Amino acid sequence: MIPLVDVVAQIRSIRDELDEAIGCVVSQAGFVLGPALERFEEALAKYVGVRHCVGVQSGTAALHVALLAAGVGPGDEVITAPSSFFATAEAISLAGARPAFADVEPDTLNLDPAKLEAAITPRTKAIIPVHLFGQAADMRPIQAIAERRGLLVIEDACQAHGATYEGRRCGGLGLAGAFSFYPGKNLGAFGDAGAITTDDAELTTFLKEAAAS
Repeated sequence: MIPLVDVVAQIRSIRDELDEAIGCVVSQAGFVLGPALERFEEALAKYVGVRHCVGVQSGTAALHVALLAAGVGPGDEVITAPSSFFATAEAISLAGARPAFADVEPDTLNLDPAKLEAAITPRTKAIIPVHLFGQAADMRPIQAIAERRGLLVIEDACQAHGATYEGRRCGGLGLAGAFSFYPGKNLGAFGDAGAITTDDAELTTFLKEAAAS
């Protein structure tokens, strides 16, 4: 049987680098926050092409905290794609809002911009397009609808590390982008981890306070 994700083989190929990096963290006892995280946040922000990045404990937390930072809460609705890991809708519910779904494109399984308008109600506060299987959602029409209707756009880039849309990386297209580093993701961590990317300084202040609490 061929495993879907062979994490052992991946580790074997970079074992020396991993041992060195872990040894550095252990020697500094930087197990929570600390310089290793700061270096990673700076590197990911630069890679995505945004000013700020805040590390959190999972992709679910990244979506949840990003929604809270954006002011999404009880009474609000957030539109997303039904074709995604359940954490996308879960994060919306954790924020106190109601998940609403717009159908997906049959070829990419990403949110279909043509189906988006029909899902918008007076309670709609935000849209979470999901970049699924490393494929970017069609962001230009999604953002155009969001701007016209006064809605926030938070990207679920948990399965799209390195994916690009019209020359820009996913995670740097909306108000914020959420990444997961679960071991089976495109870029995995030791255990679970996540990050939020954004150009918004005020949002970043909220995110850092939430991540440190």
